[in-house]
Amino acid sequence: MSLSGSNGWLILRHRFVAVPLALAIVTGAWNAYVAINDGGIIAGTVQDPAGRPIAGADVLFFERSMLNYVEERRTRTDAAGAWRFDGMAVHVGQVEAIAPNGQKSERRQLRLWFKAQNTEVTPLIVREYR
Repeated sequence: MSLSGSNGWLILRHRFVAVPLALAIVTGAWNAYVAINDGGIIAGTVQDPAGRPIAGADVLFFERSMLNYVEERRTRTDAAGAWRFDGMAVHVGQVEAIAPNGQKSERRQLRLWFKAQNTEVTPLIVREYR
C-alpha cells in the first residue's frame, strides 16, 4: 500500500487511525491548557447590590473536609473591591465575603475542572451594605 498519489490521505480516514489520532490531539490540547492555567489563582471582587466595590471586606475561602467546609484562607479587598488567593491547589471550595459592617455575601460554591485551576469568580454581592 502506497501513501502517495491520489490515495495519500486514505490511511488517515481509516477509523483505527483517525480515532486514536483525534484522541491524541484532544488530549494534547487539554494538557497544554492545564499547563498554562494551573497557577492556583482564585480572584474576584466584592460589591454592594448597586455594583459599587466594597473596600476592606474580608474574603474567606473554605475547603471541603471529610464532613463539612472549614476556613482555609482569608484575604482583604483593596480599594477597588478586588481580592485574590494565590497557590490554591484545590478543585472544590467555597468563598464568602464579610463587609466591614459585618454583612455577609452568600457563600459561593466553586467546582473547578482540575486542581489548581486559575479562575475568576463572579462578584460576591454583600446584601444591605451601607
